[in-house]
Amino acid sequence: MKQNKIKYIPLYLPQFHTFKENDEWWGKGFTEWTNTKPAVPFFEDHYQPHEPHDDIGYYDLSDVNVMIKQAKMAKEYGIYGFSYYYYWFNGKKLMEKPLENMLHNKAVDIPFCLFWANHNWTRSWDAGNKEVLLEQTYDESTNERFIDDLVPYFNDERYIRIDNKPMLLIYQSDHLPNPKKTVKEWRKYAKEKYNIELYLVTVQQNNLLPPQLFGYDAAMETSPNCRTGKSSRLDINKLPKLPSDVTMTIYDYFKNIFLYILEKEEKYKRFNCVYPMWDNTARRKKKLPWMFYGATPDLFEKFLVEMTRKTINHFDEKEQFLFINAWNEWAEGTHLEPDKKYGYTYLEICKKVKNMSMEELKTNGFDQKTKREMDRKLNGIWPIKLLKALNPIQKVRINRDRIIKFLGIPVYKYTK
Repeated sequence: MKQNKIKYIPLYLPQFHTFKENDEWWGKGFTEWTNTKPAVPFFEDHYQPHEPHDDIGYYDLSDVNVMIKQAKMAKEYGIYGFSYYYYWFNGKKLMEKPLENMLHNKAVDIPFCLFWANHNWTRSWDAGNKEVLLEQTYDESTNERFIDDLVPYFNDERYIRIDNKPMLLIYQSDHLPNPKKTVKEWRKYAKEKYNIELYLVTVQQNNLLPPQLFGYDAAMETSPNCRTGKSSRLDINKLPKLPSDVTMTIYDYFKNIFLYILEKEEKYKRFNCVYPMWDNTARRKKKLPWMFYGATPDLFEKFLVEMTRKTINHFDEKEQFLFINAWNEWAEGTHLEPDKKYGYTYLEICKKVKNMSMEELKTNGFDQKTKREMDRKLNGIWPIKLLKALNPIQKVRINRDRIIKFLGIPVYKYTK
């Protein structure tokens, strides 16, 4: 019989300290708090700025005692471990001090894994190709040097493993030069030089590529980024009135979380991910921020219940990991860490759901009526669902008149 052995792993941003490159790019003394503090609301009830609870304050991650305190807090509220973003640019590291402090101080007593953010570092904070501050490059020695730099973390007893293999997440696997060859070289070099077998996870952020395409062991779909689109947009009659100089994309939190809840599990291994809220106004200011409107602790709790049960039902106990975006993305408006508005509510939710029995998980999510209604709203009526199942990749063009004539019901165009 299945038991609740879920392991919550929040994503962790190490940018809350000063370092030379940020001083040069953004001005002396810049940290993530520099973005967060001056944020202003754009409409009534717009939650900005996100201010940390007095218990944690505007901390500095160059002080390892902060990380010790974070680890203790996380474990107290049912968090299993952290997935630290790792910024490595062909040998050059950014914001590495907190991770190195953690590595050399066992008092940061919490399991962890690394998440290689192998994208360009840009002024627009979007990992794109415009206004590049530090480009992600590759050469013939990149693969071996990458593994060399990771091995001290892999060898740490706190590192998260599956079948004794250290789990490593890769943000943009399709951006690697010859991705399949790269993975083979990583595995070969790690095994031959260090006798380490890798558990590699490709992150589904802007794509839904299956892990086997490039030789990964599993995928991890991020939220909310992985499933945004027209179906997640806030209904026009619910849109708040924005100032004339603000251009903002507003999604519906309720709709978006159901895209994850209702999604059928793939035949391959795909770790799920949840998020408590999202609003990157602090980073983007008036220049195309995007948010998920209507996020509340109650909805997050139900979302967490649904995805916890889904993970337990789909994975063996050793792989029952559920990622959370994020522990401390304050400028993206998504964090489990306590703030002045909600206090410890989101952490308390994690602890509550972590301690639920399987029977409680069945009864504390969304009711079946709500699921059916959202399924119809997001996925359409059965002829569309059939066409989606038959044509998972190719675009499907429907001759509406012919279908109406054949079925006697209206059907809308669908493209994927």
